[in-house]
Amino acid sequence: MDIQRVLLVVGQGRAEESLAGHLAELIRAQVEAAGCTCRIHDLLADGFDPVLRLAPGEHHARAVTREQDPLLARYQEDVAWAEAYVFVHPVWWFAPPAILKGWVDRVLAEGVALVHGDEPPRGLLRGRRALVVQTLAASAWVDRWVMGAVSRRFWSRAVLRSVGIDQAWRVALHGLGKLPQAELGRFERRLARAVGRLLGC
Repeated sequence: MDIQRVLLVVGQGRAEESLAGHLAELIRAQVEAAGCTCRIHDLLADGFDPVLRLAPGEHHARAVTREQDPLLARYQEDVAWAEAYVFVHPVWWFAPPAILKGWVDRVLAEGVALVHGDEPPRGLLRGRRALVVQTLAASAWVDRWVMGAVSRRFWSRAVLRSVGIDQAWRVALHGLGKLPQAELGRFERRLARAVGRLLGC
């Protein structure tokens, strides 16, 4: 399966000169060089509001119209449009930043990514692919053995499986506090291979 439409979601806490931004730019360039269309949700730059505010009687987010919320509606439309998703973010407290968790809460809504009422919910994004790109200060050993890979399982078990995505990969860059420049280069090459796998090329 060759992918043509990719949604790149960047959730970070620094608007300029960030590692997440650098990696996202590498991904965008590779996707477009492969002849694919890439849409980007740069949550901080877009001024995305991550807070889910429910009305009385509501239990989860729903699809919205352009009149109700232009940015959120565009985000939700892009989710339906895409054949593959790439999520790029630093890991804080072994979880994504609040702005990206808010994207999950508000964008992957009823009628967009899943249907509630069943247990578990019925995912609407079957047949799609996803790649999660994470950067961590913690070592790989702490991430996996001390914390039980919770930063990976948030995506693989809680989010992606719930919306119907069963083809998903994760690449993680650990130990940022003591990262040699050569290690960043090796990670960039590993990331390029992962993006190529996502695209099917």
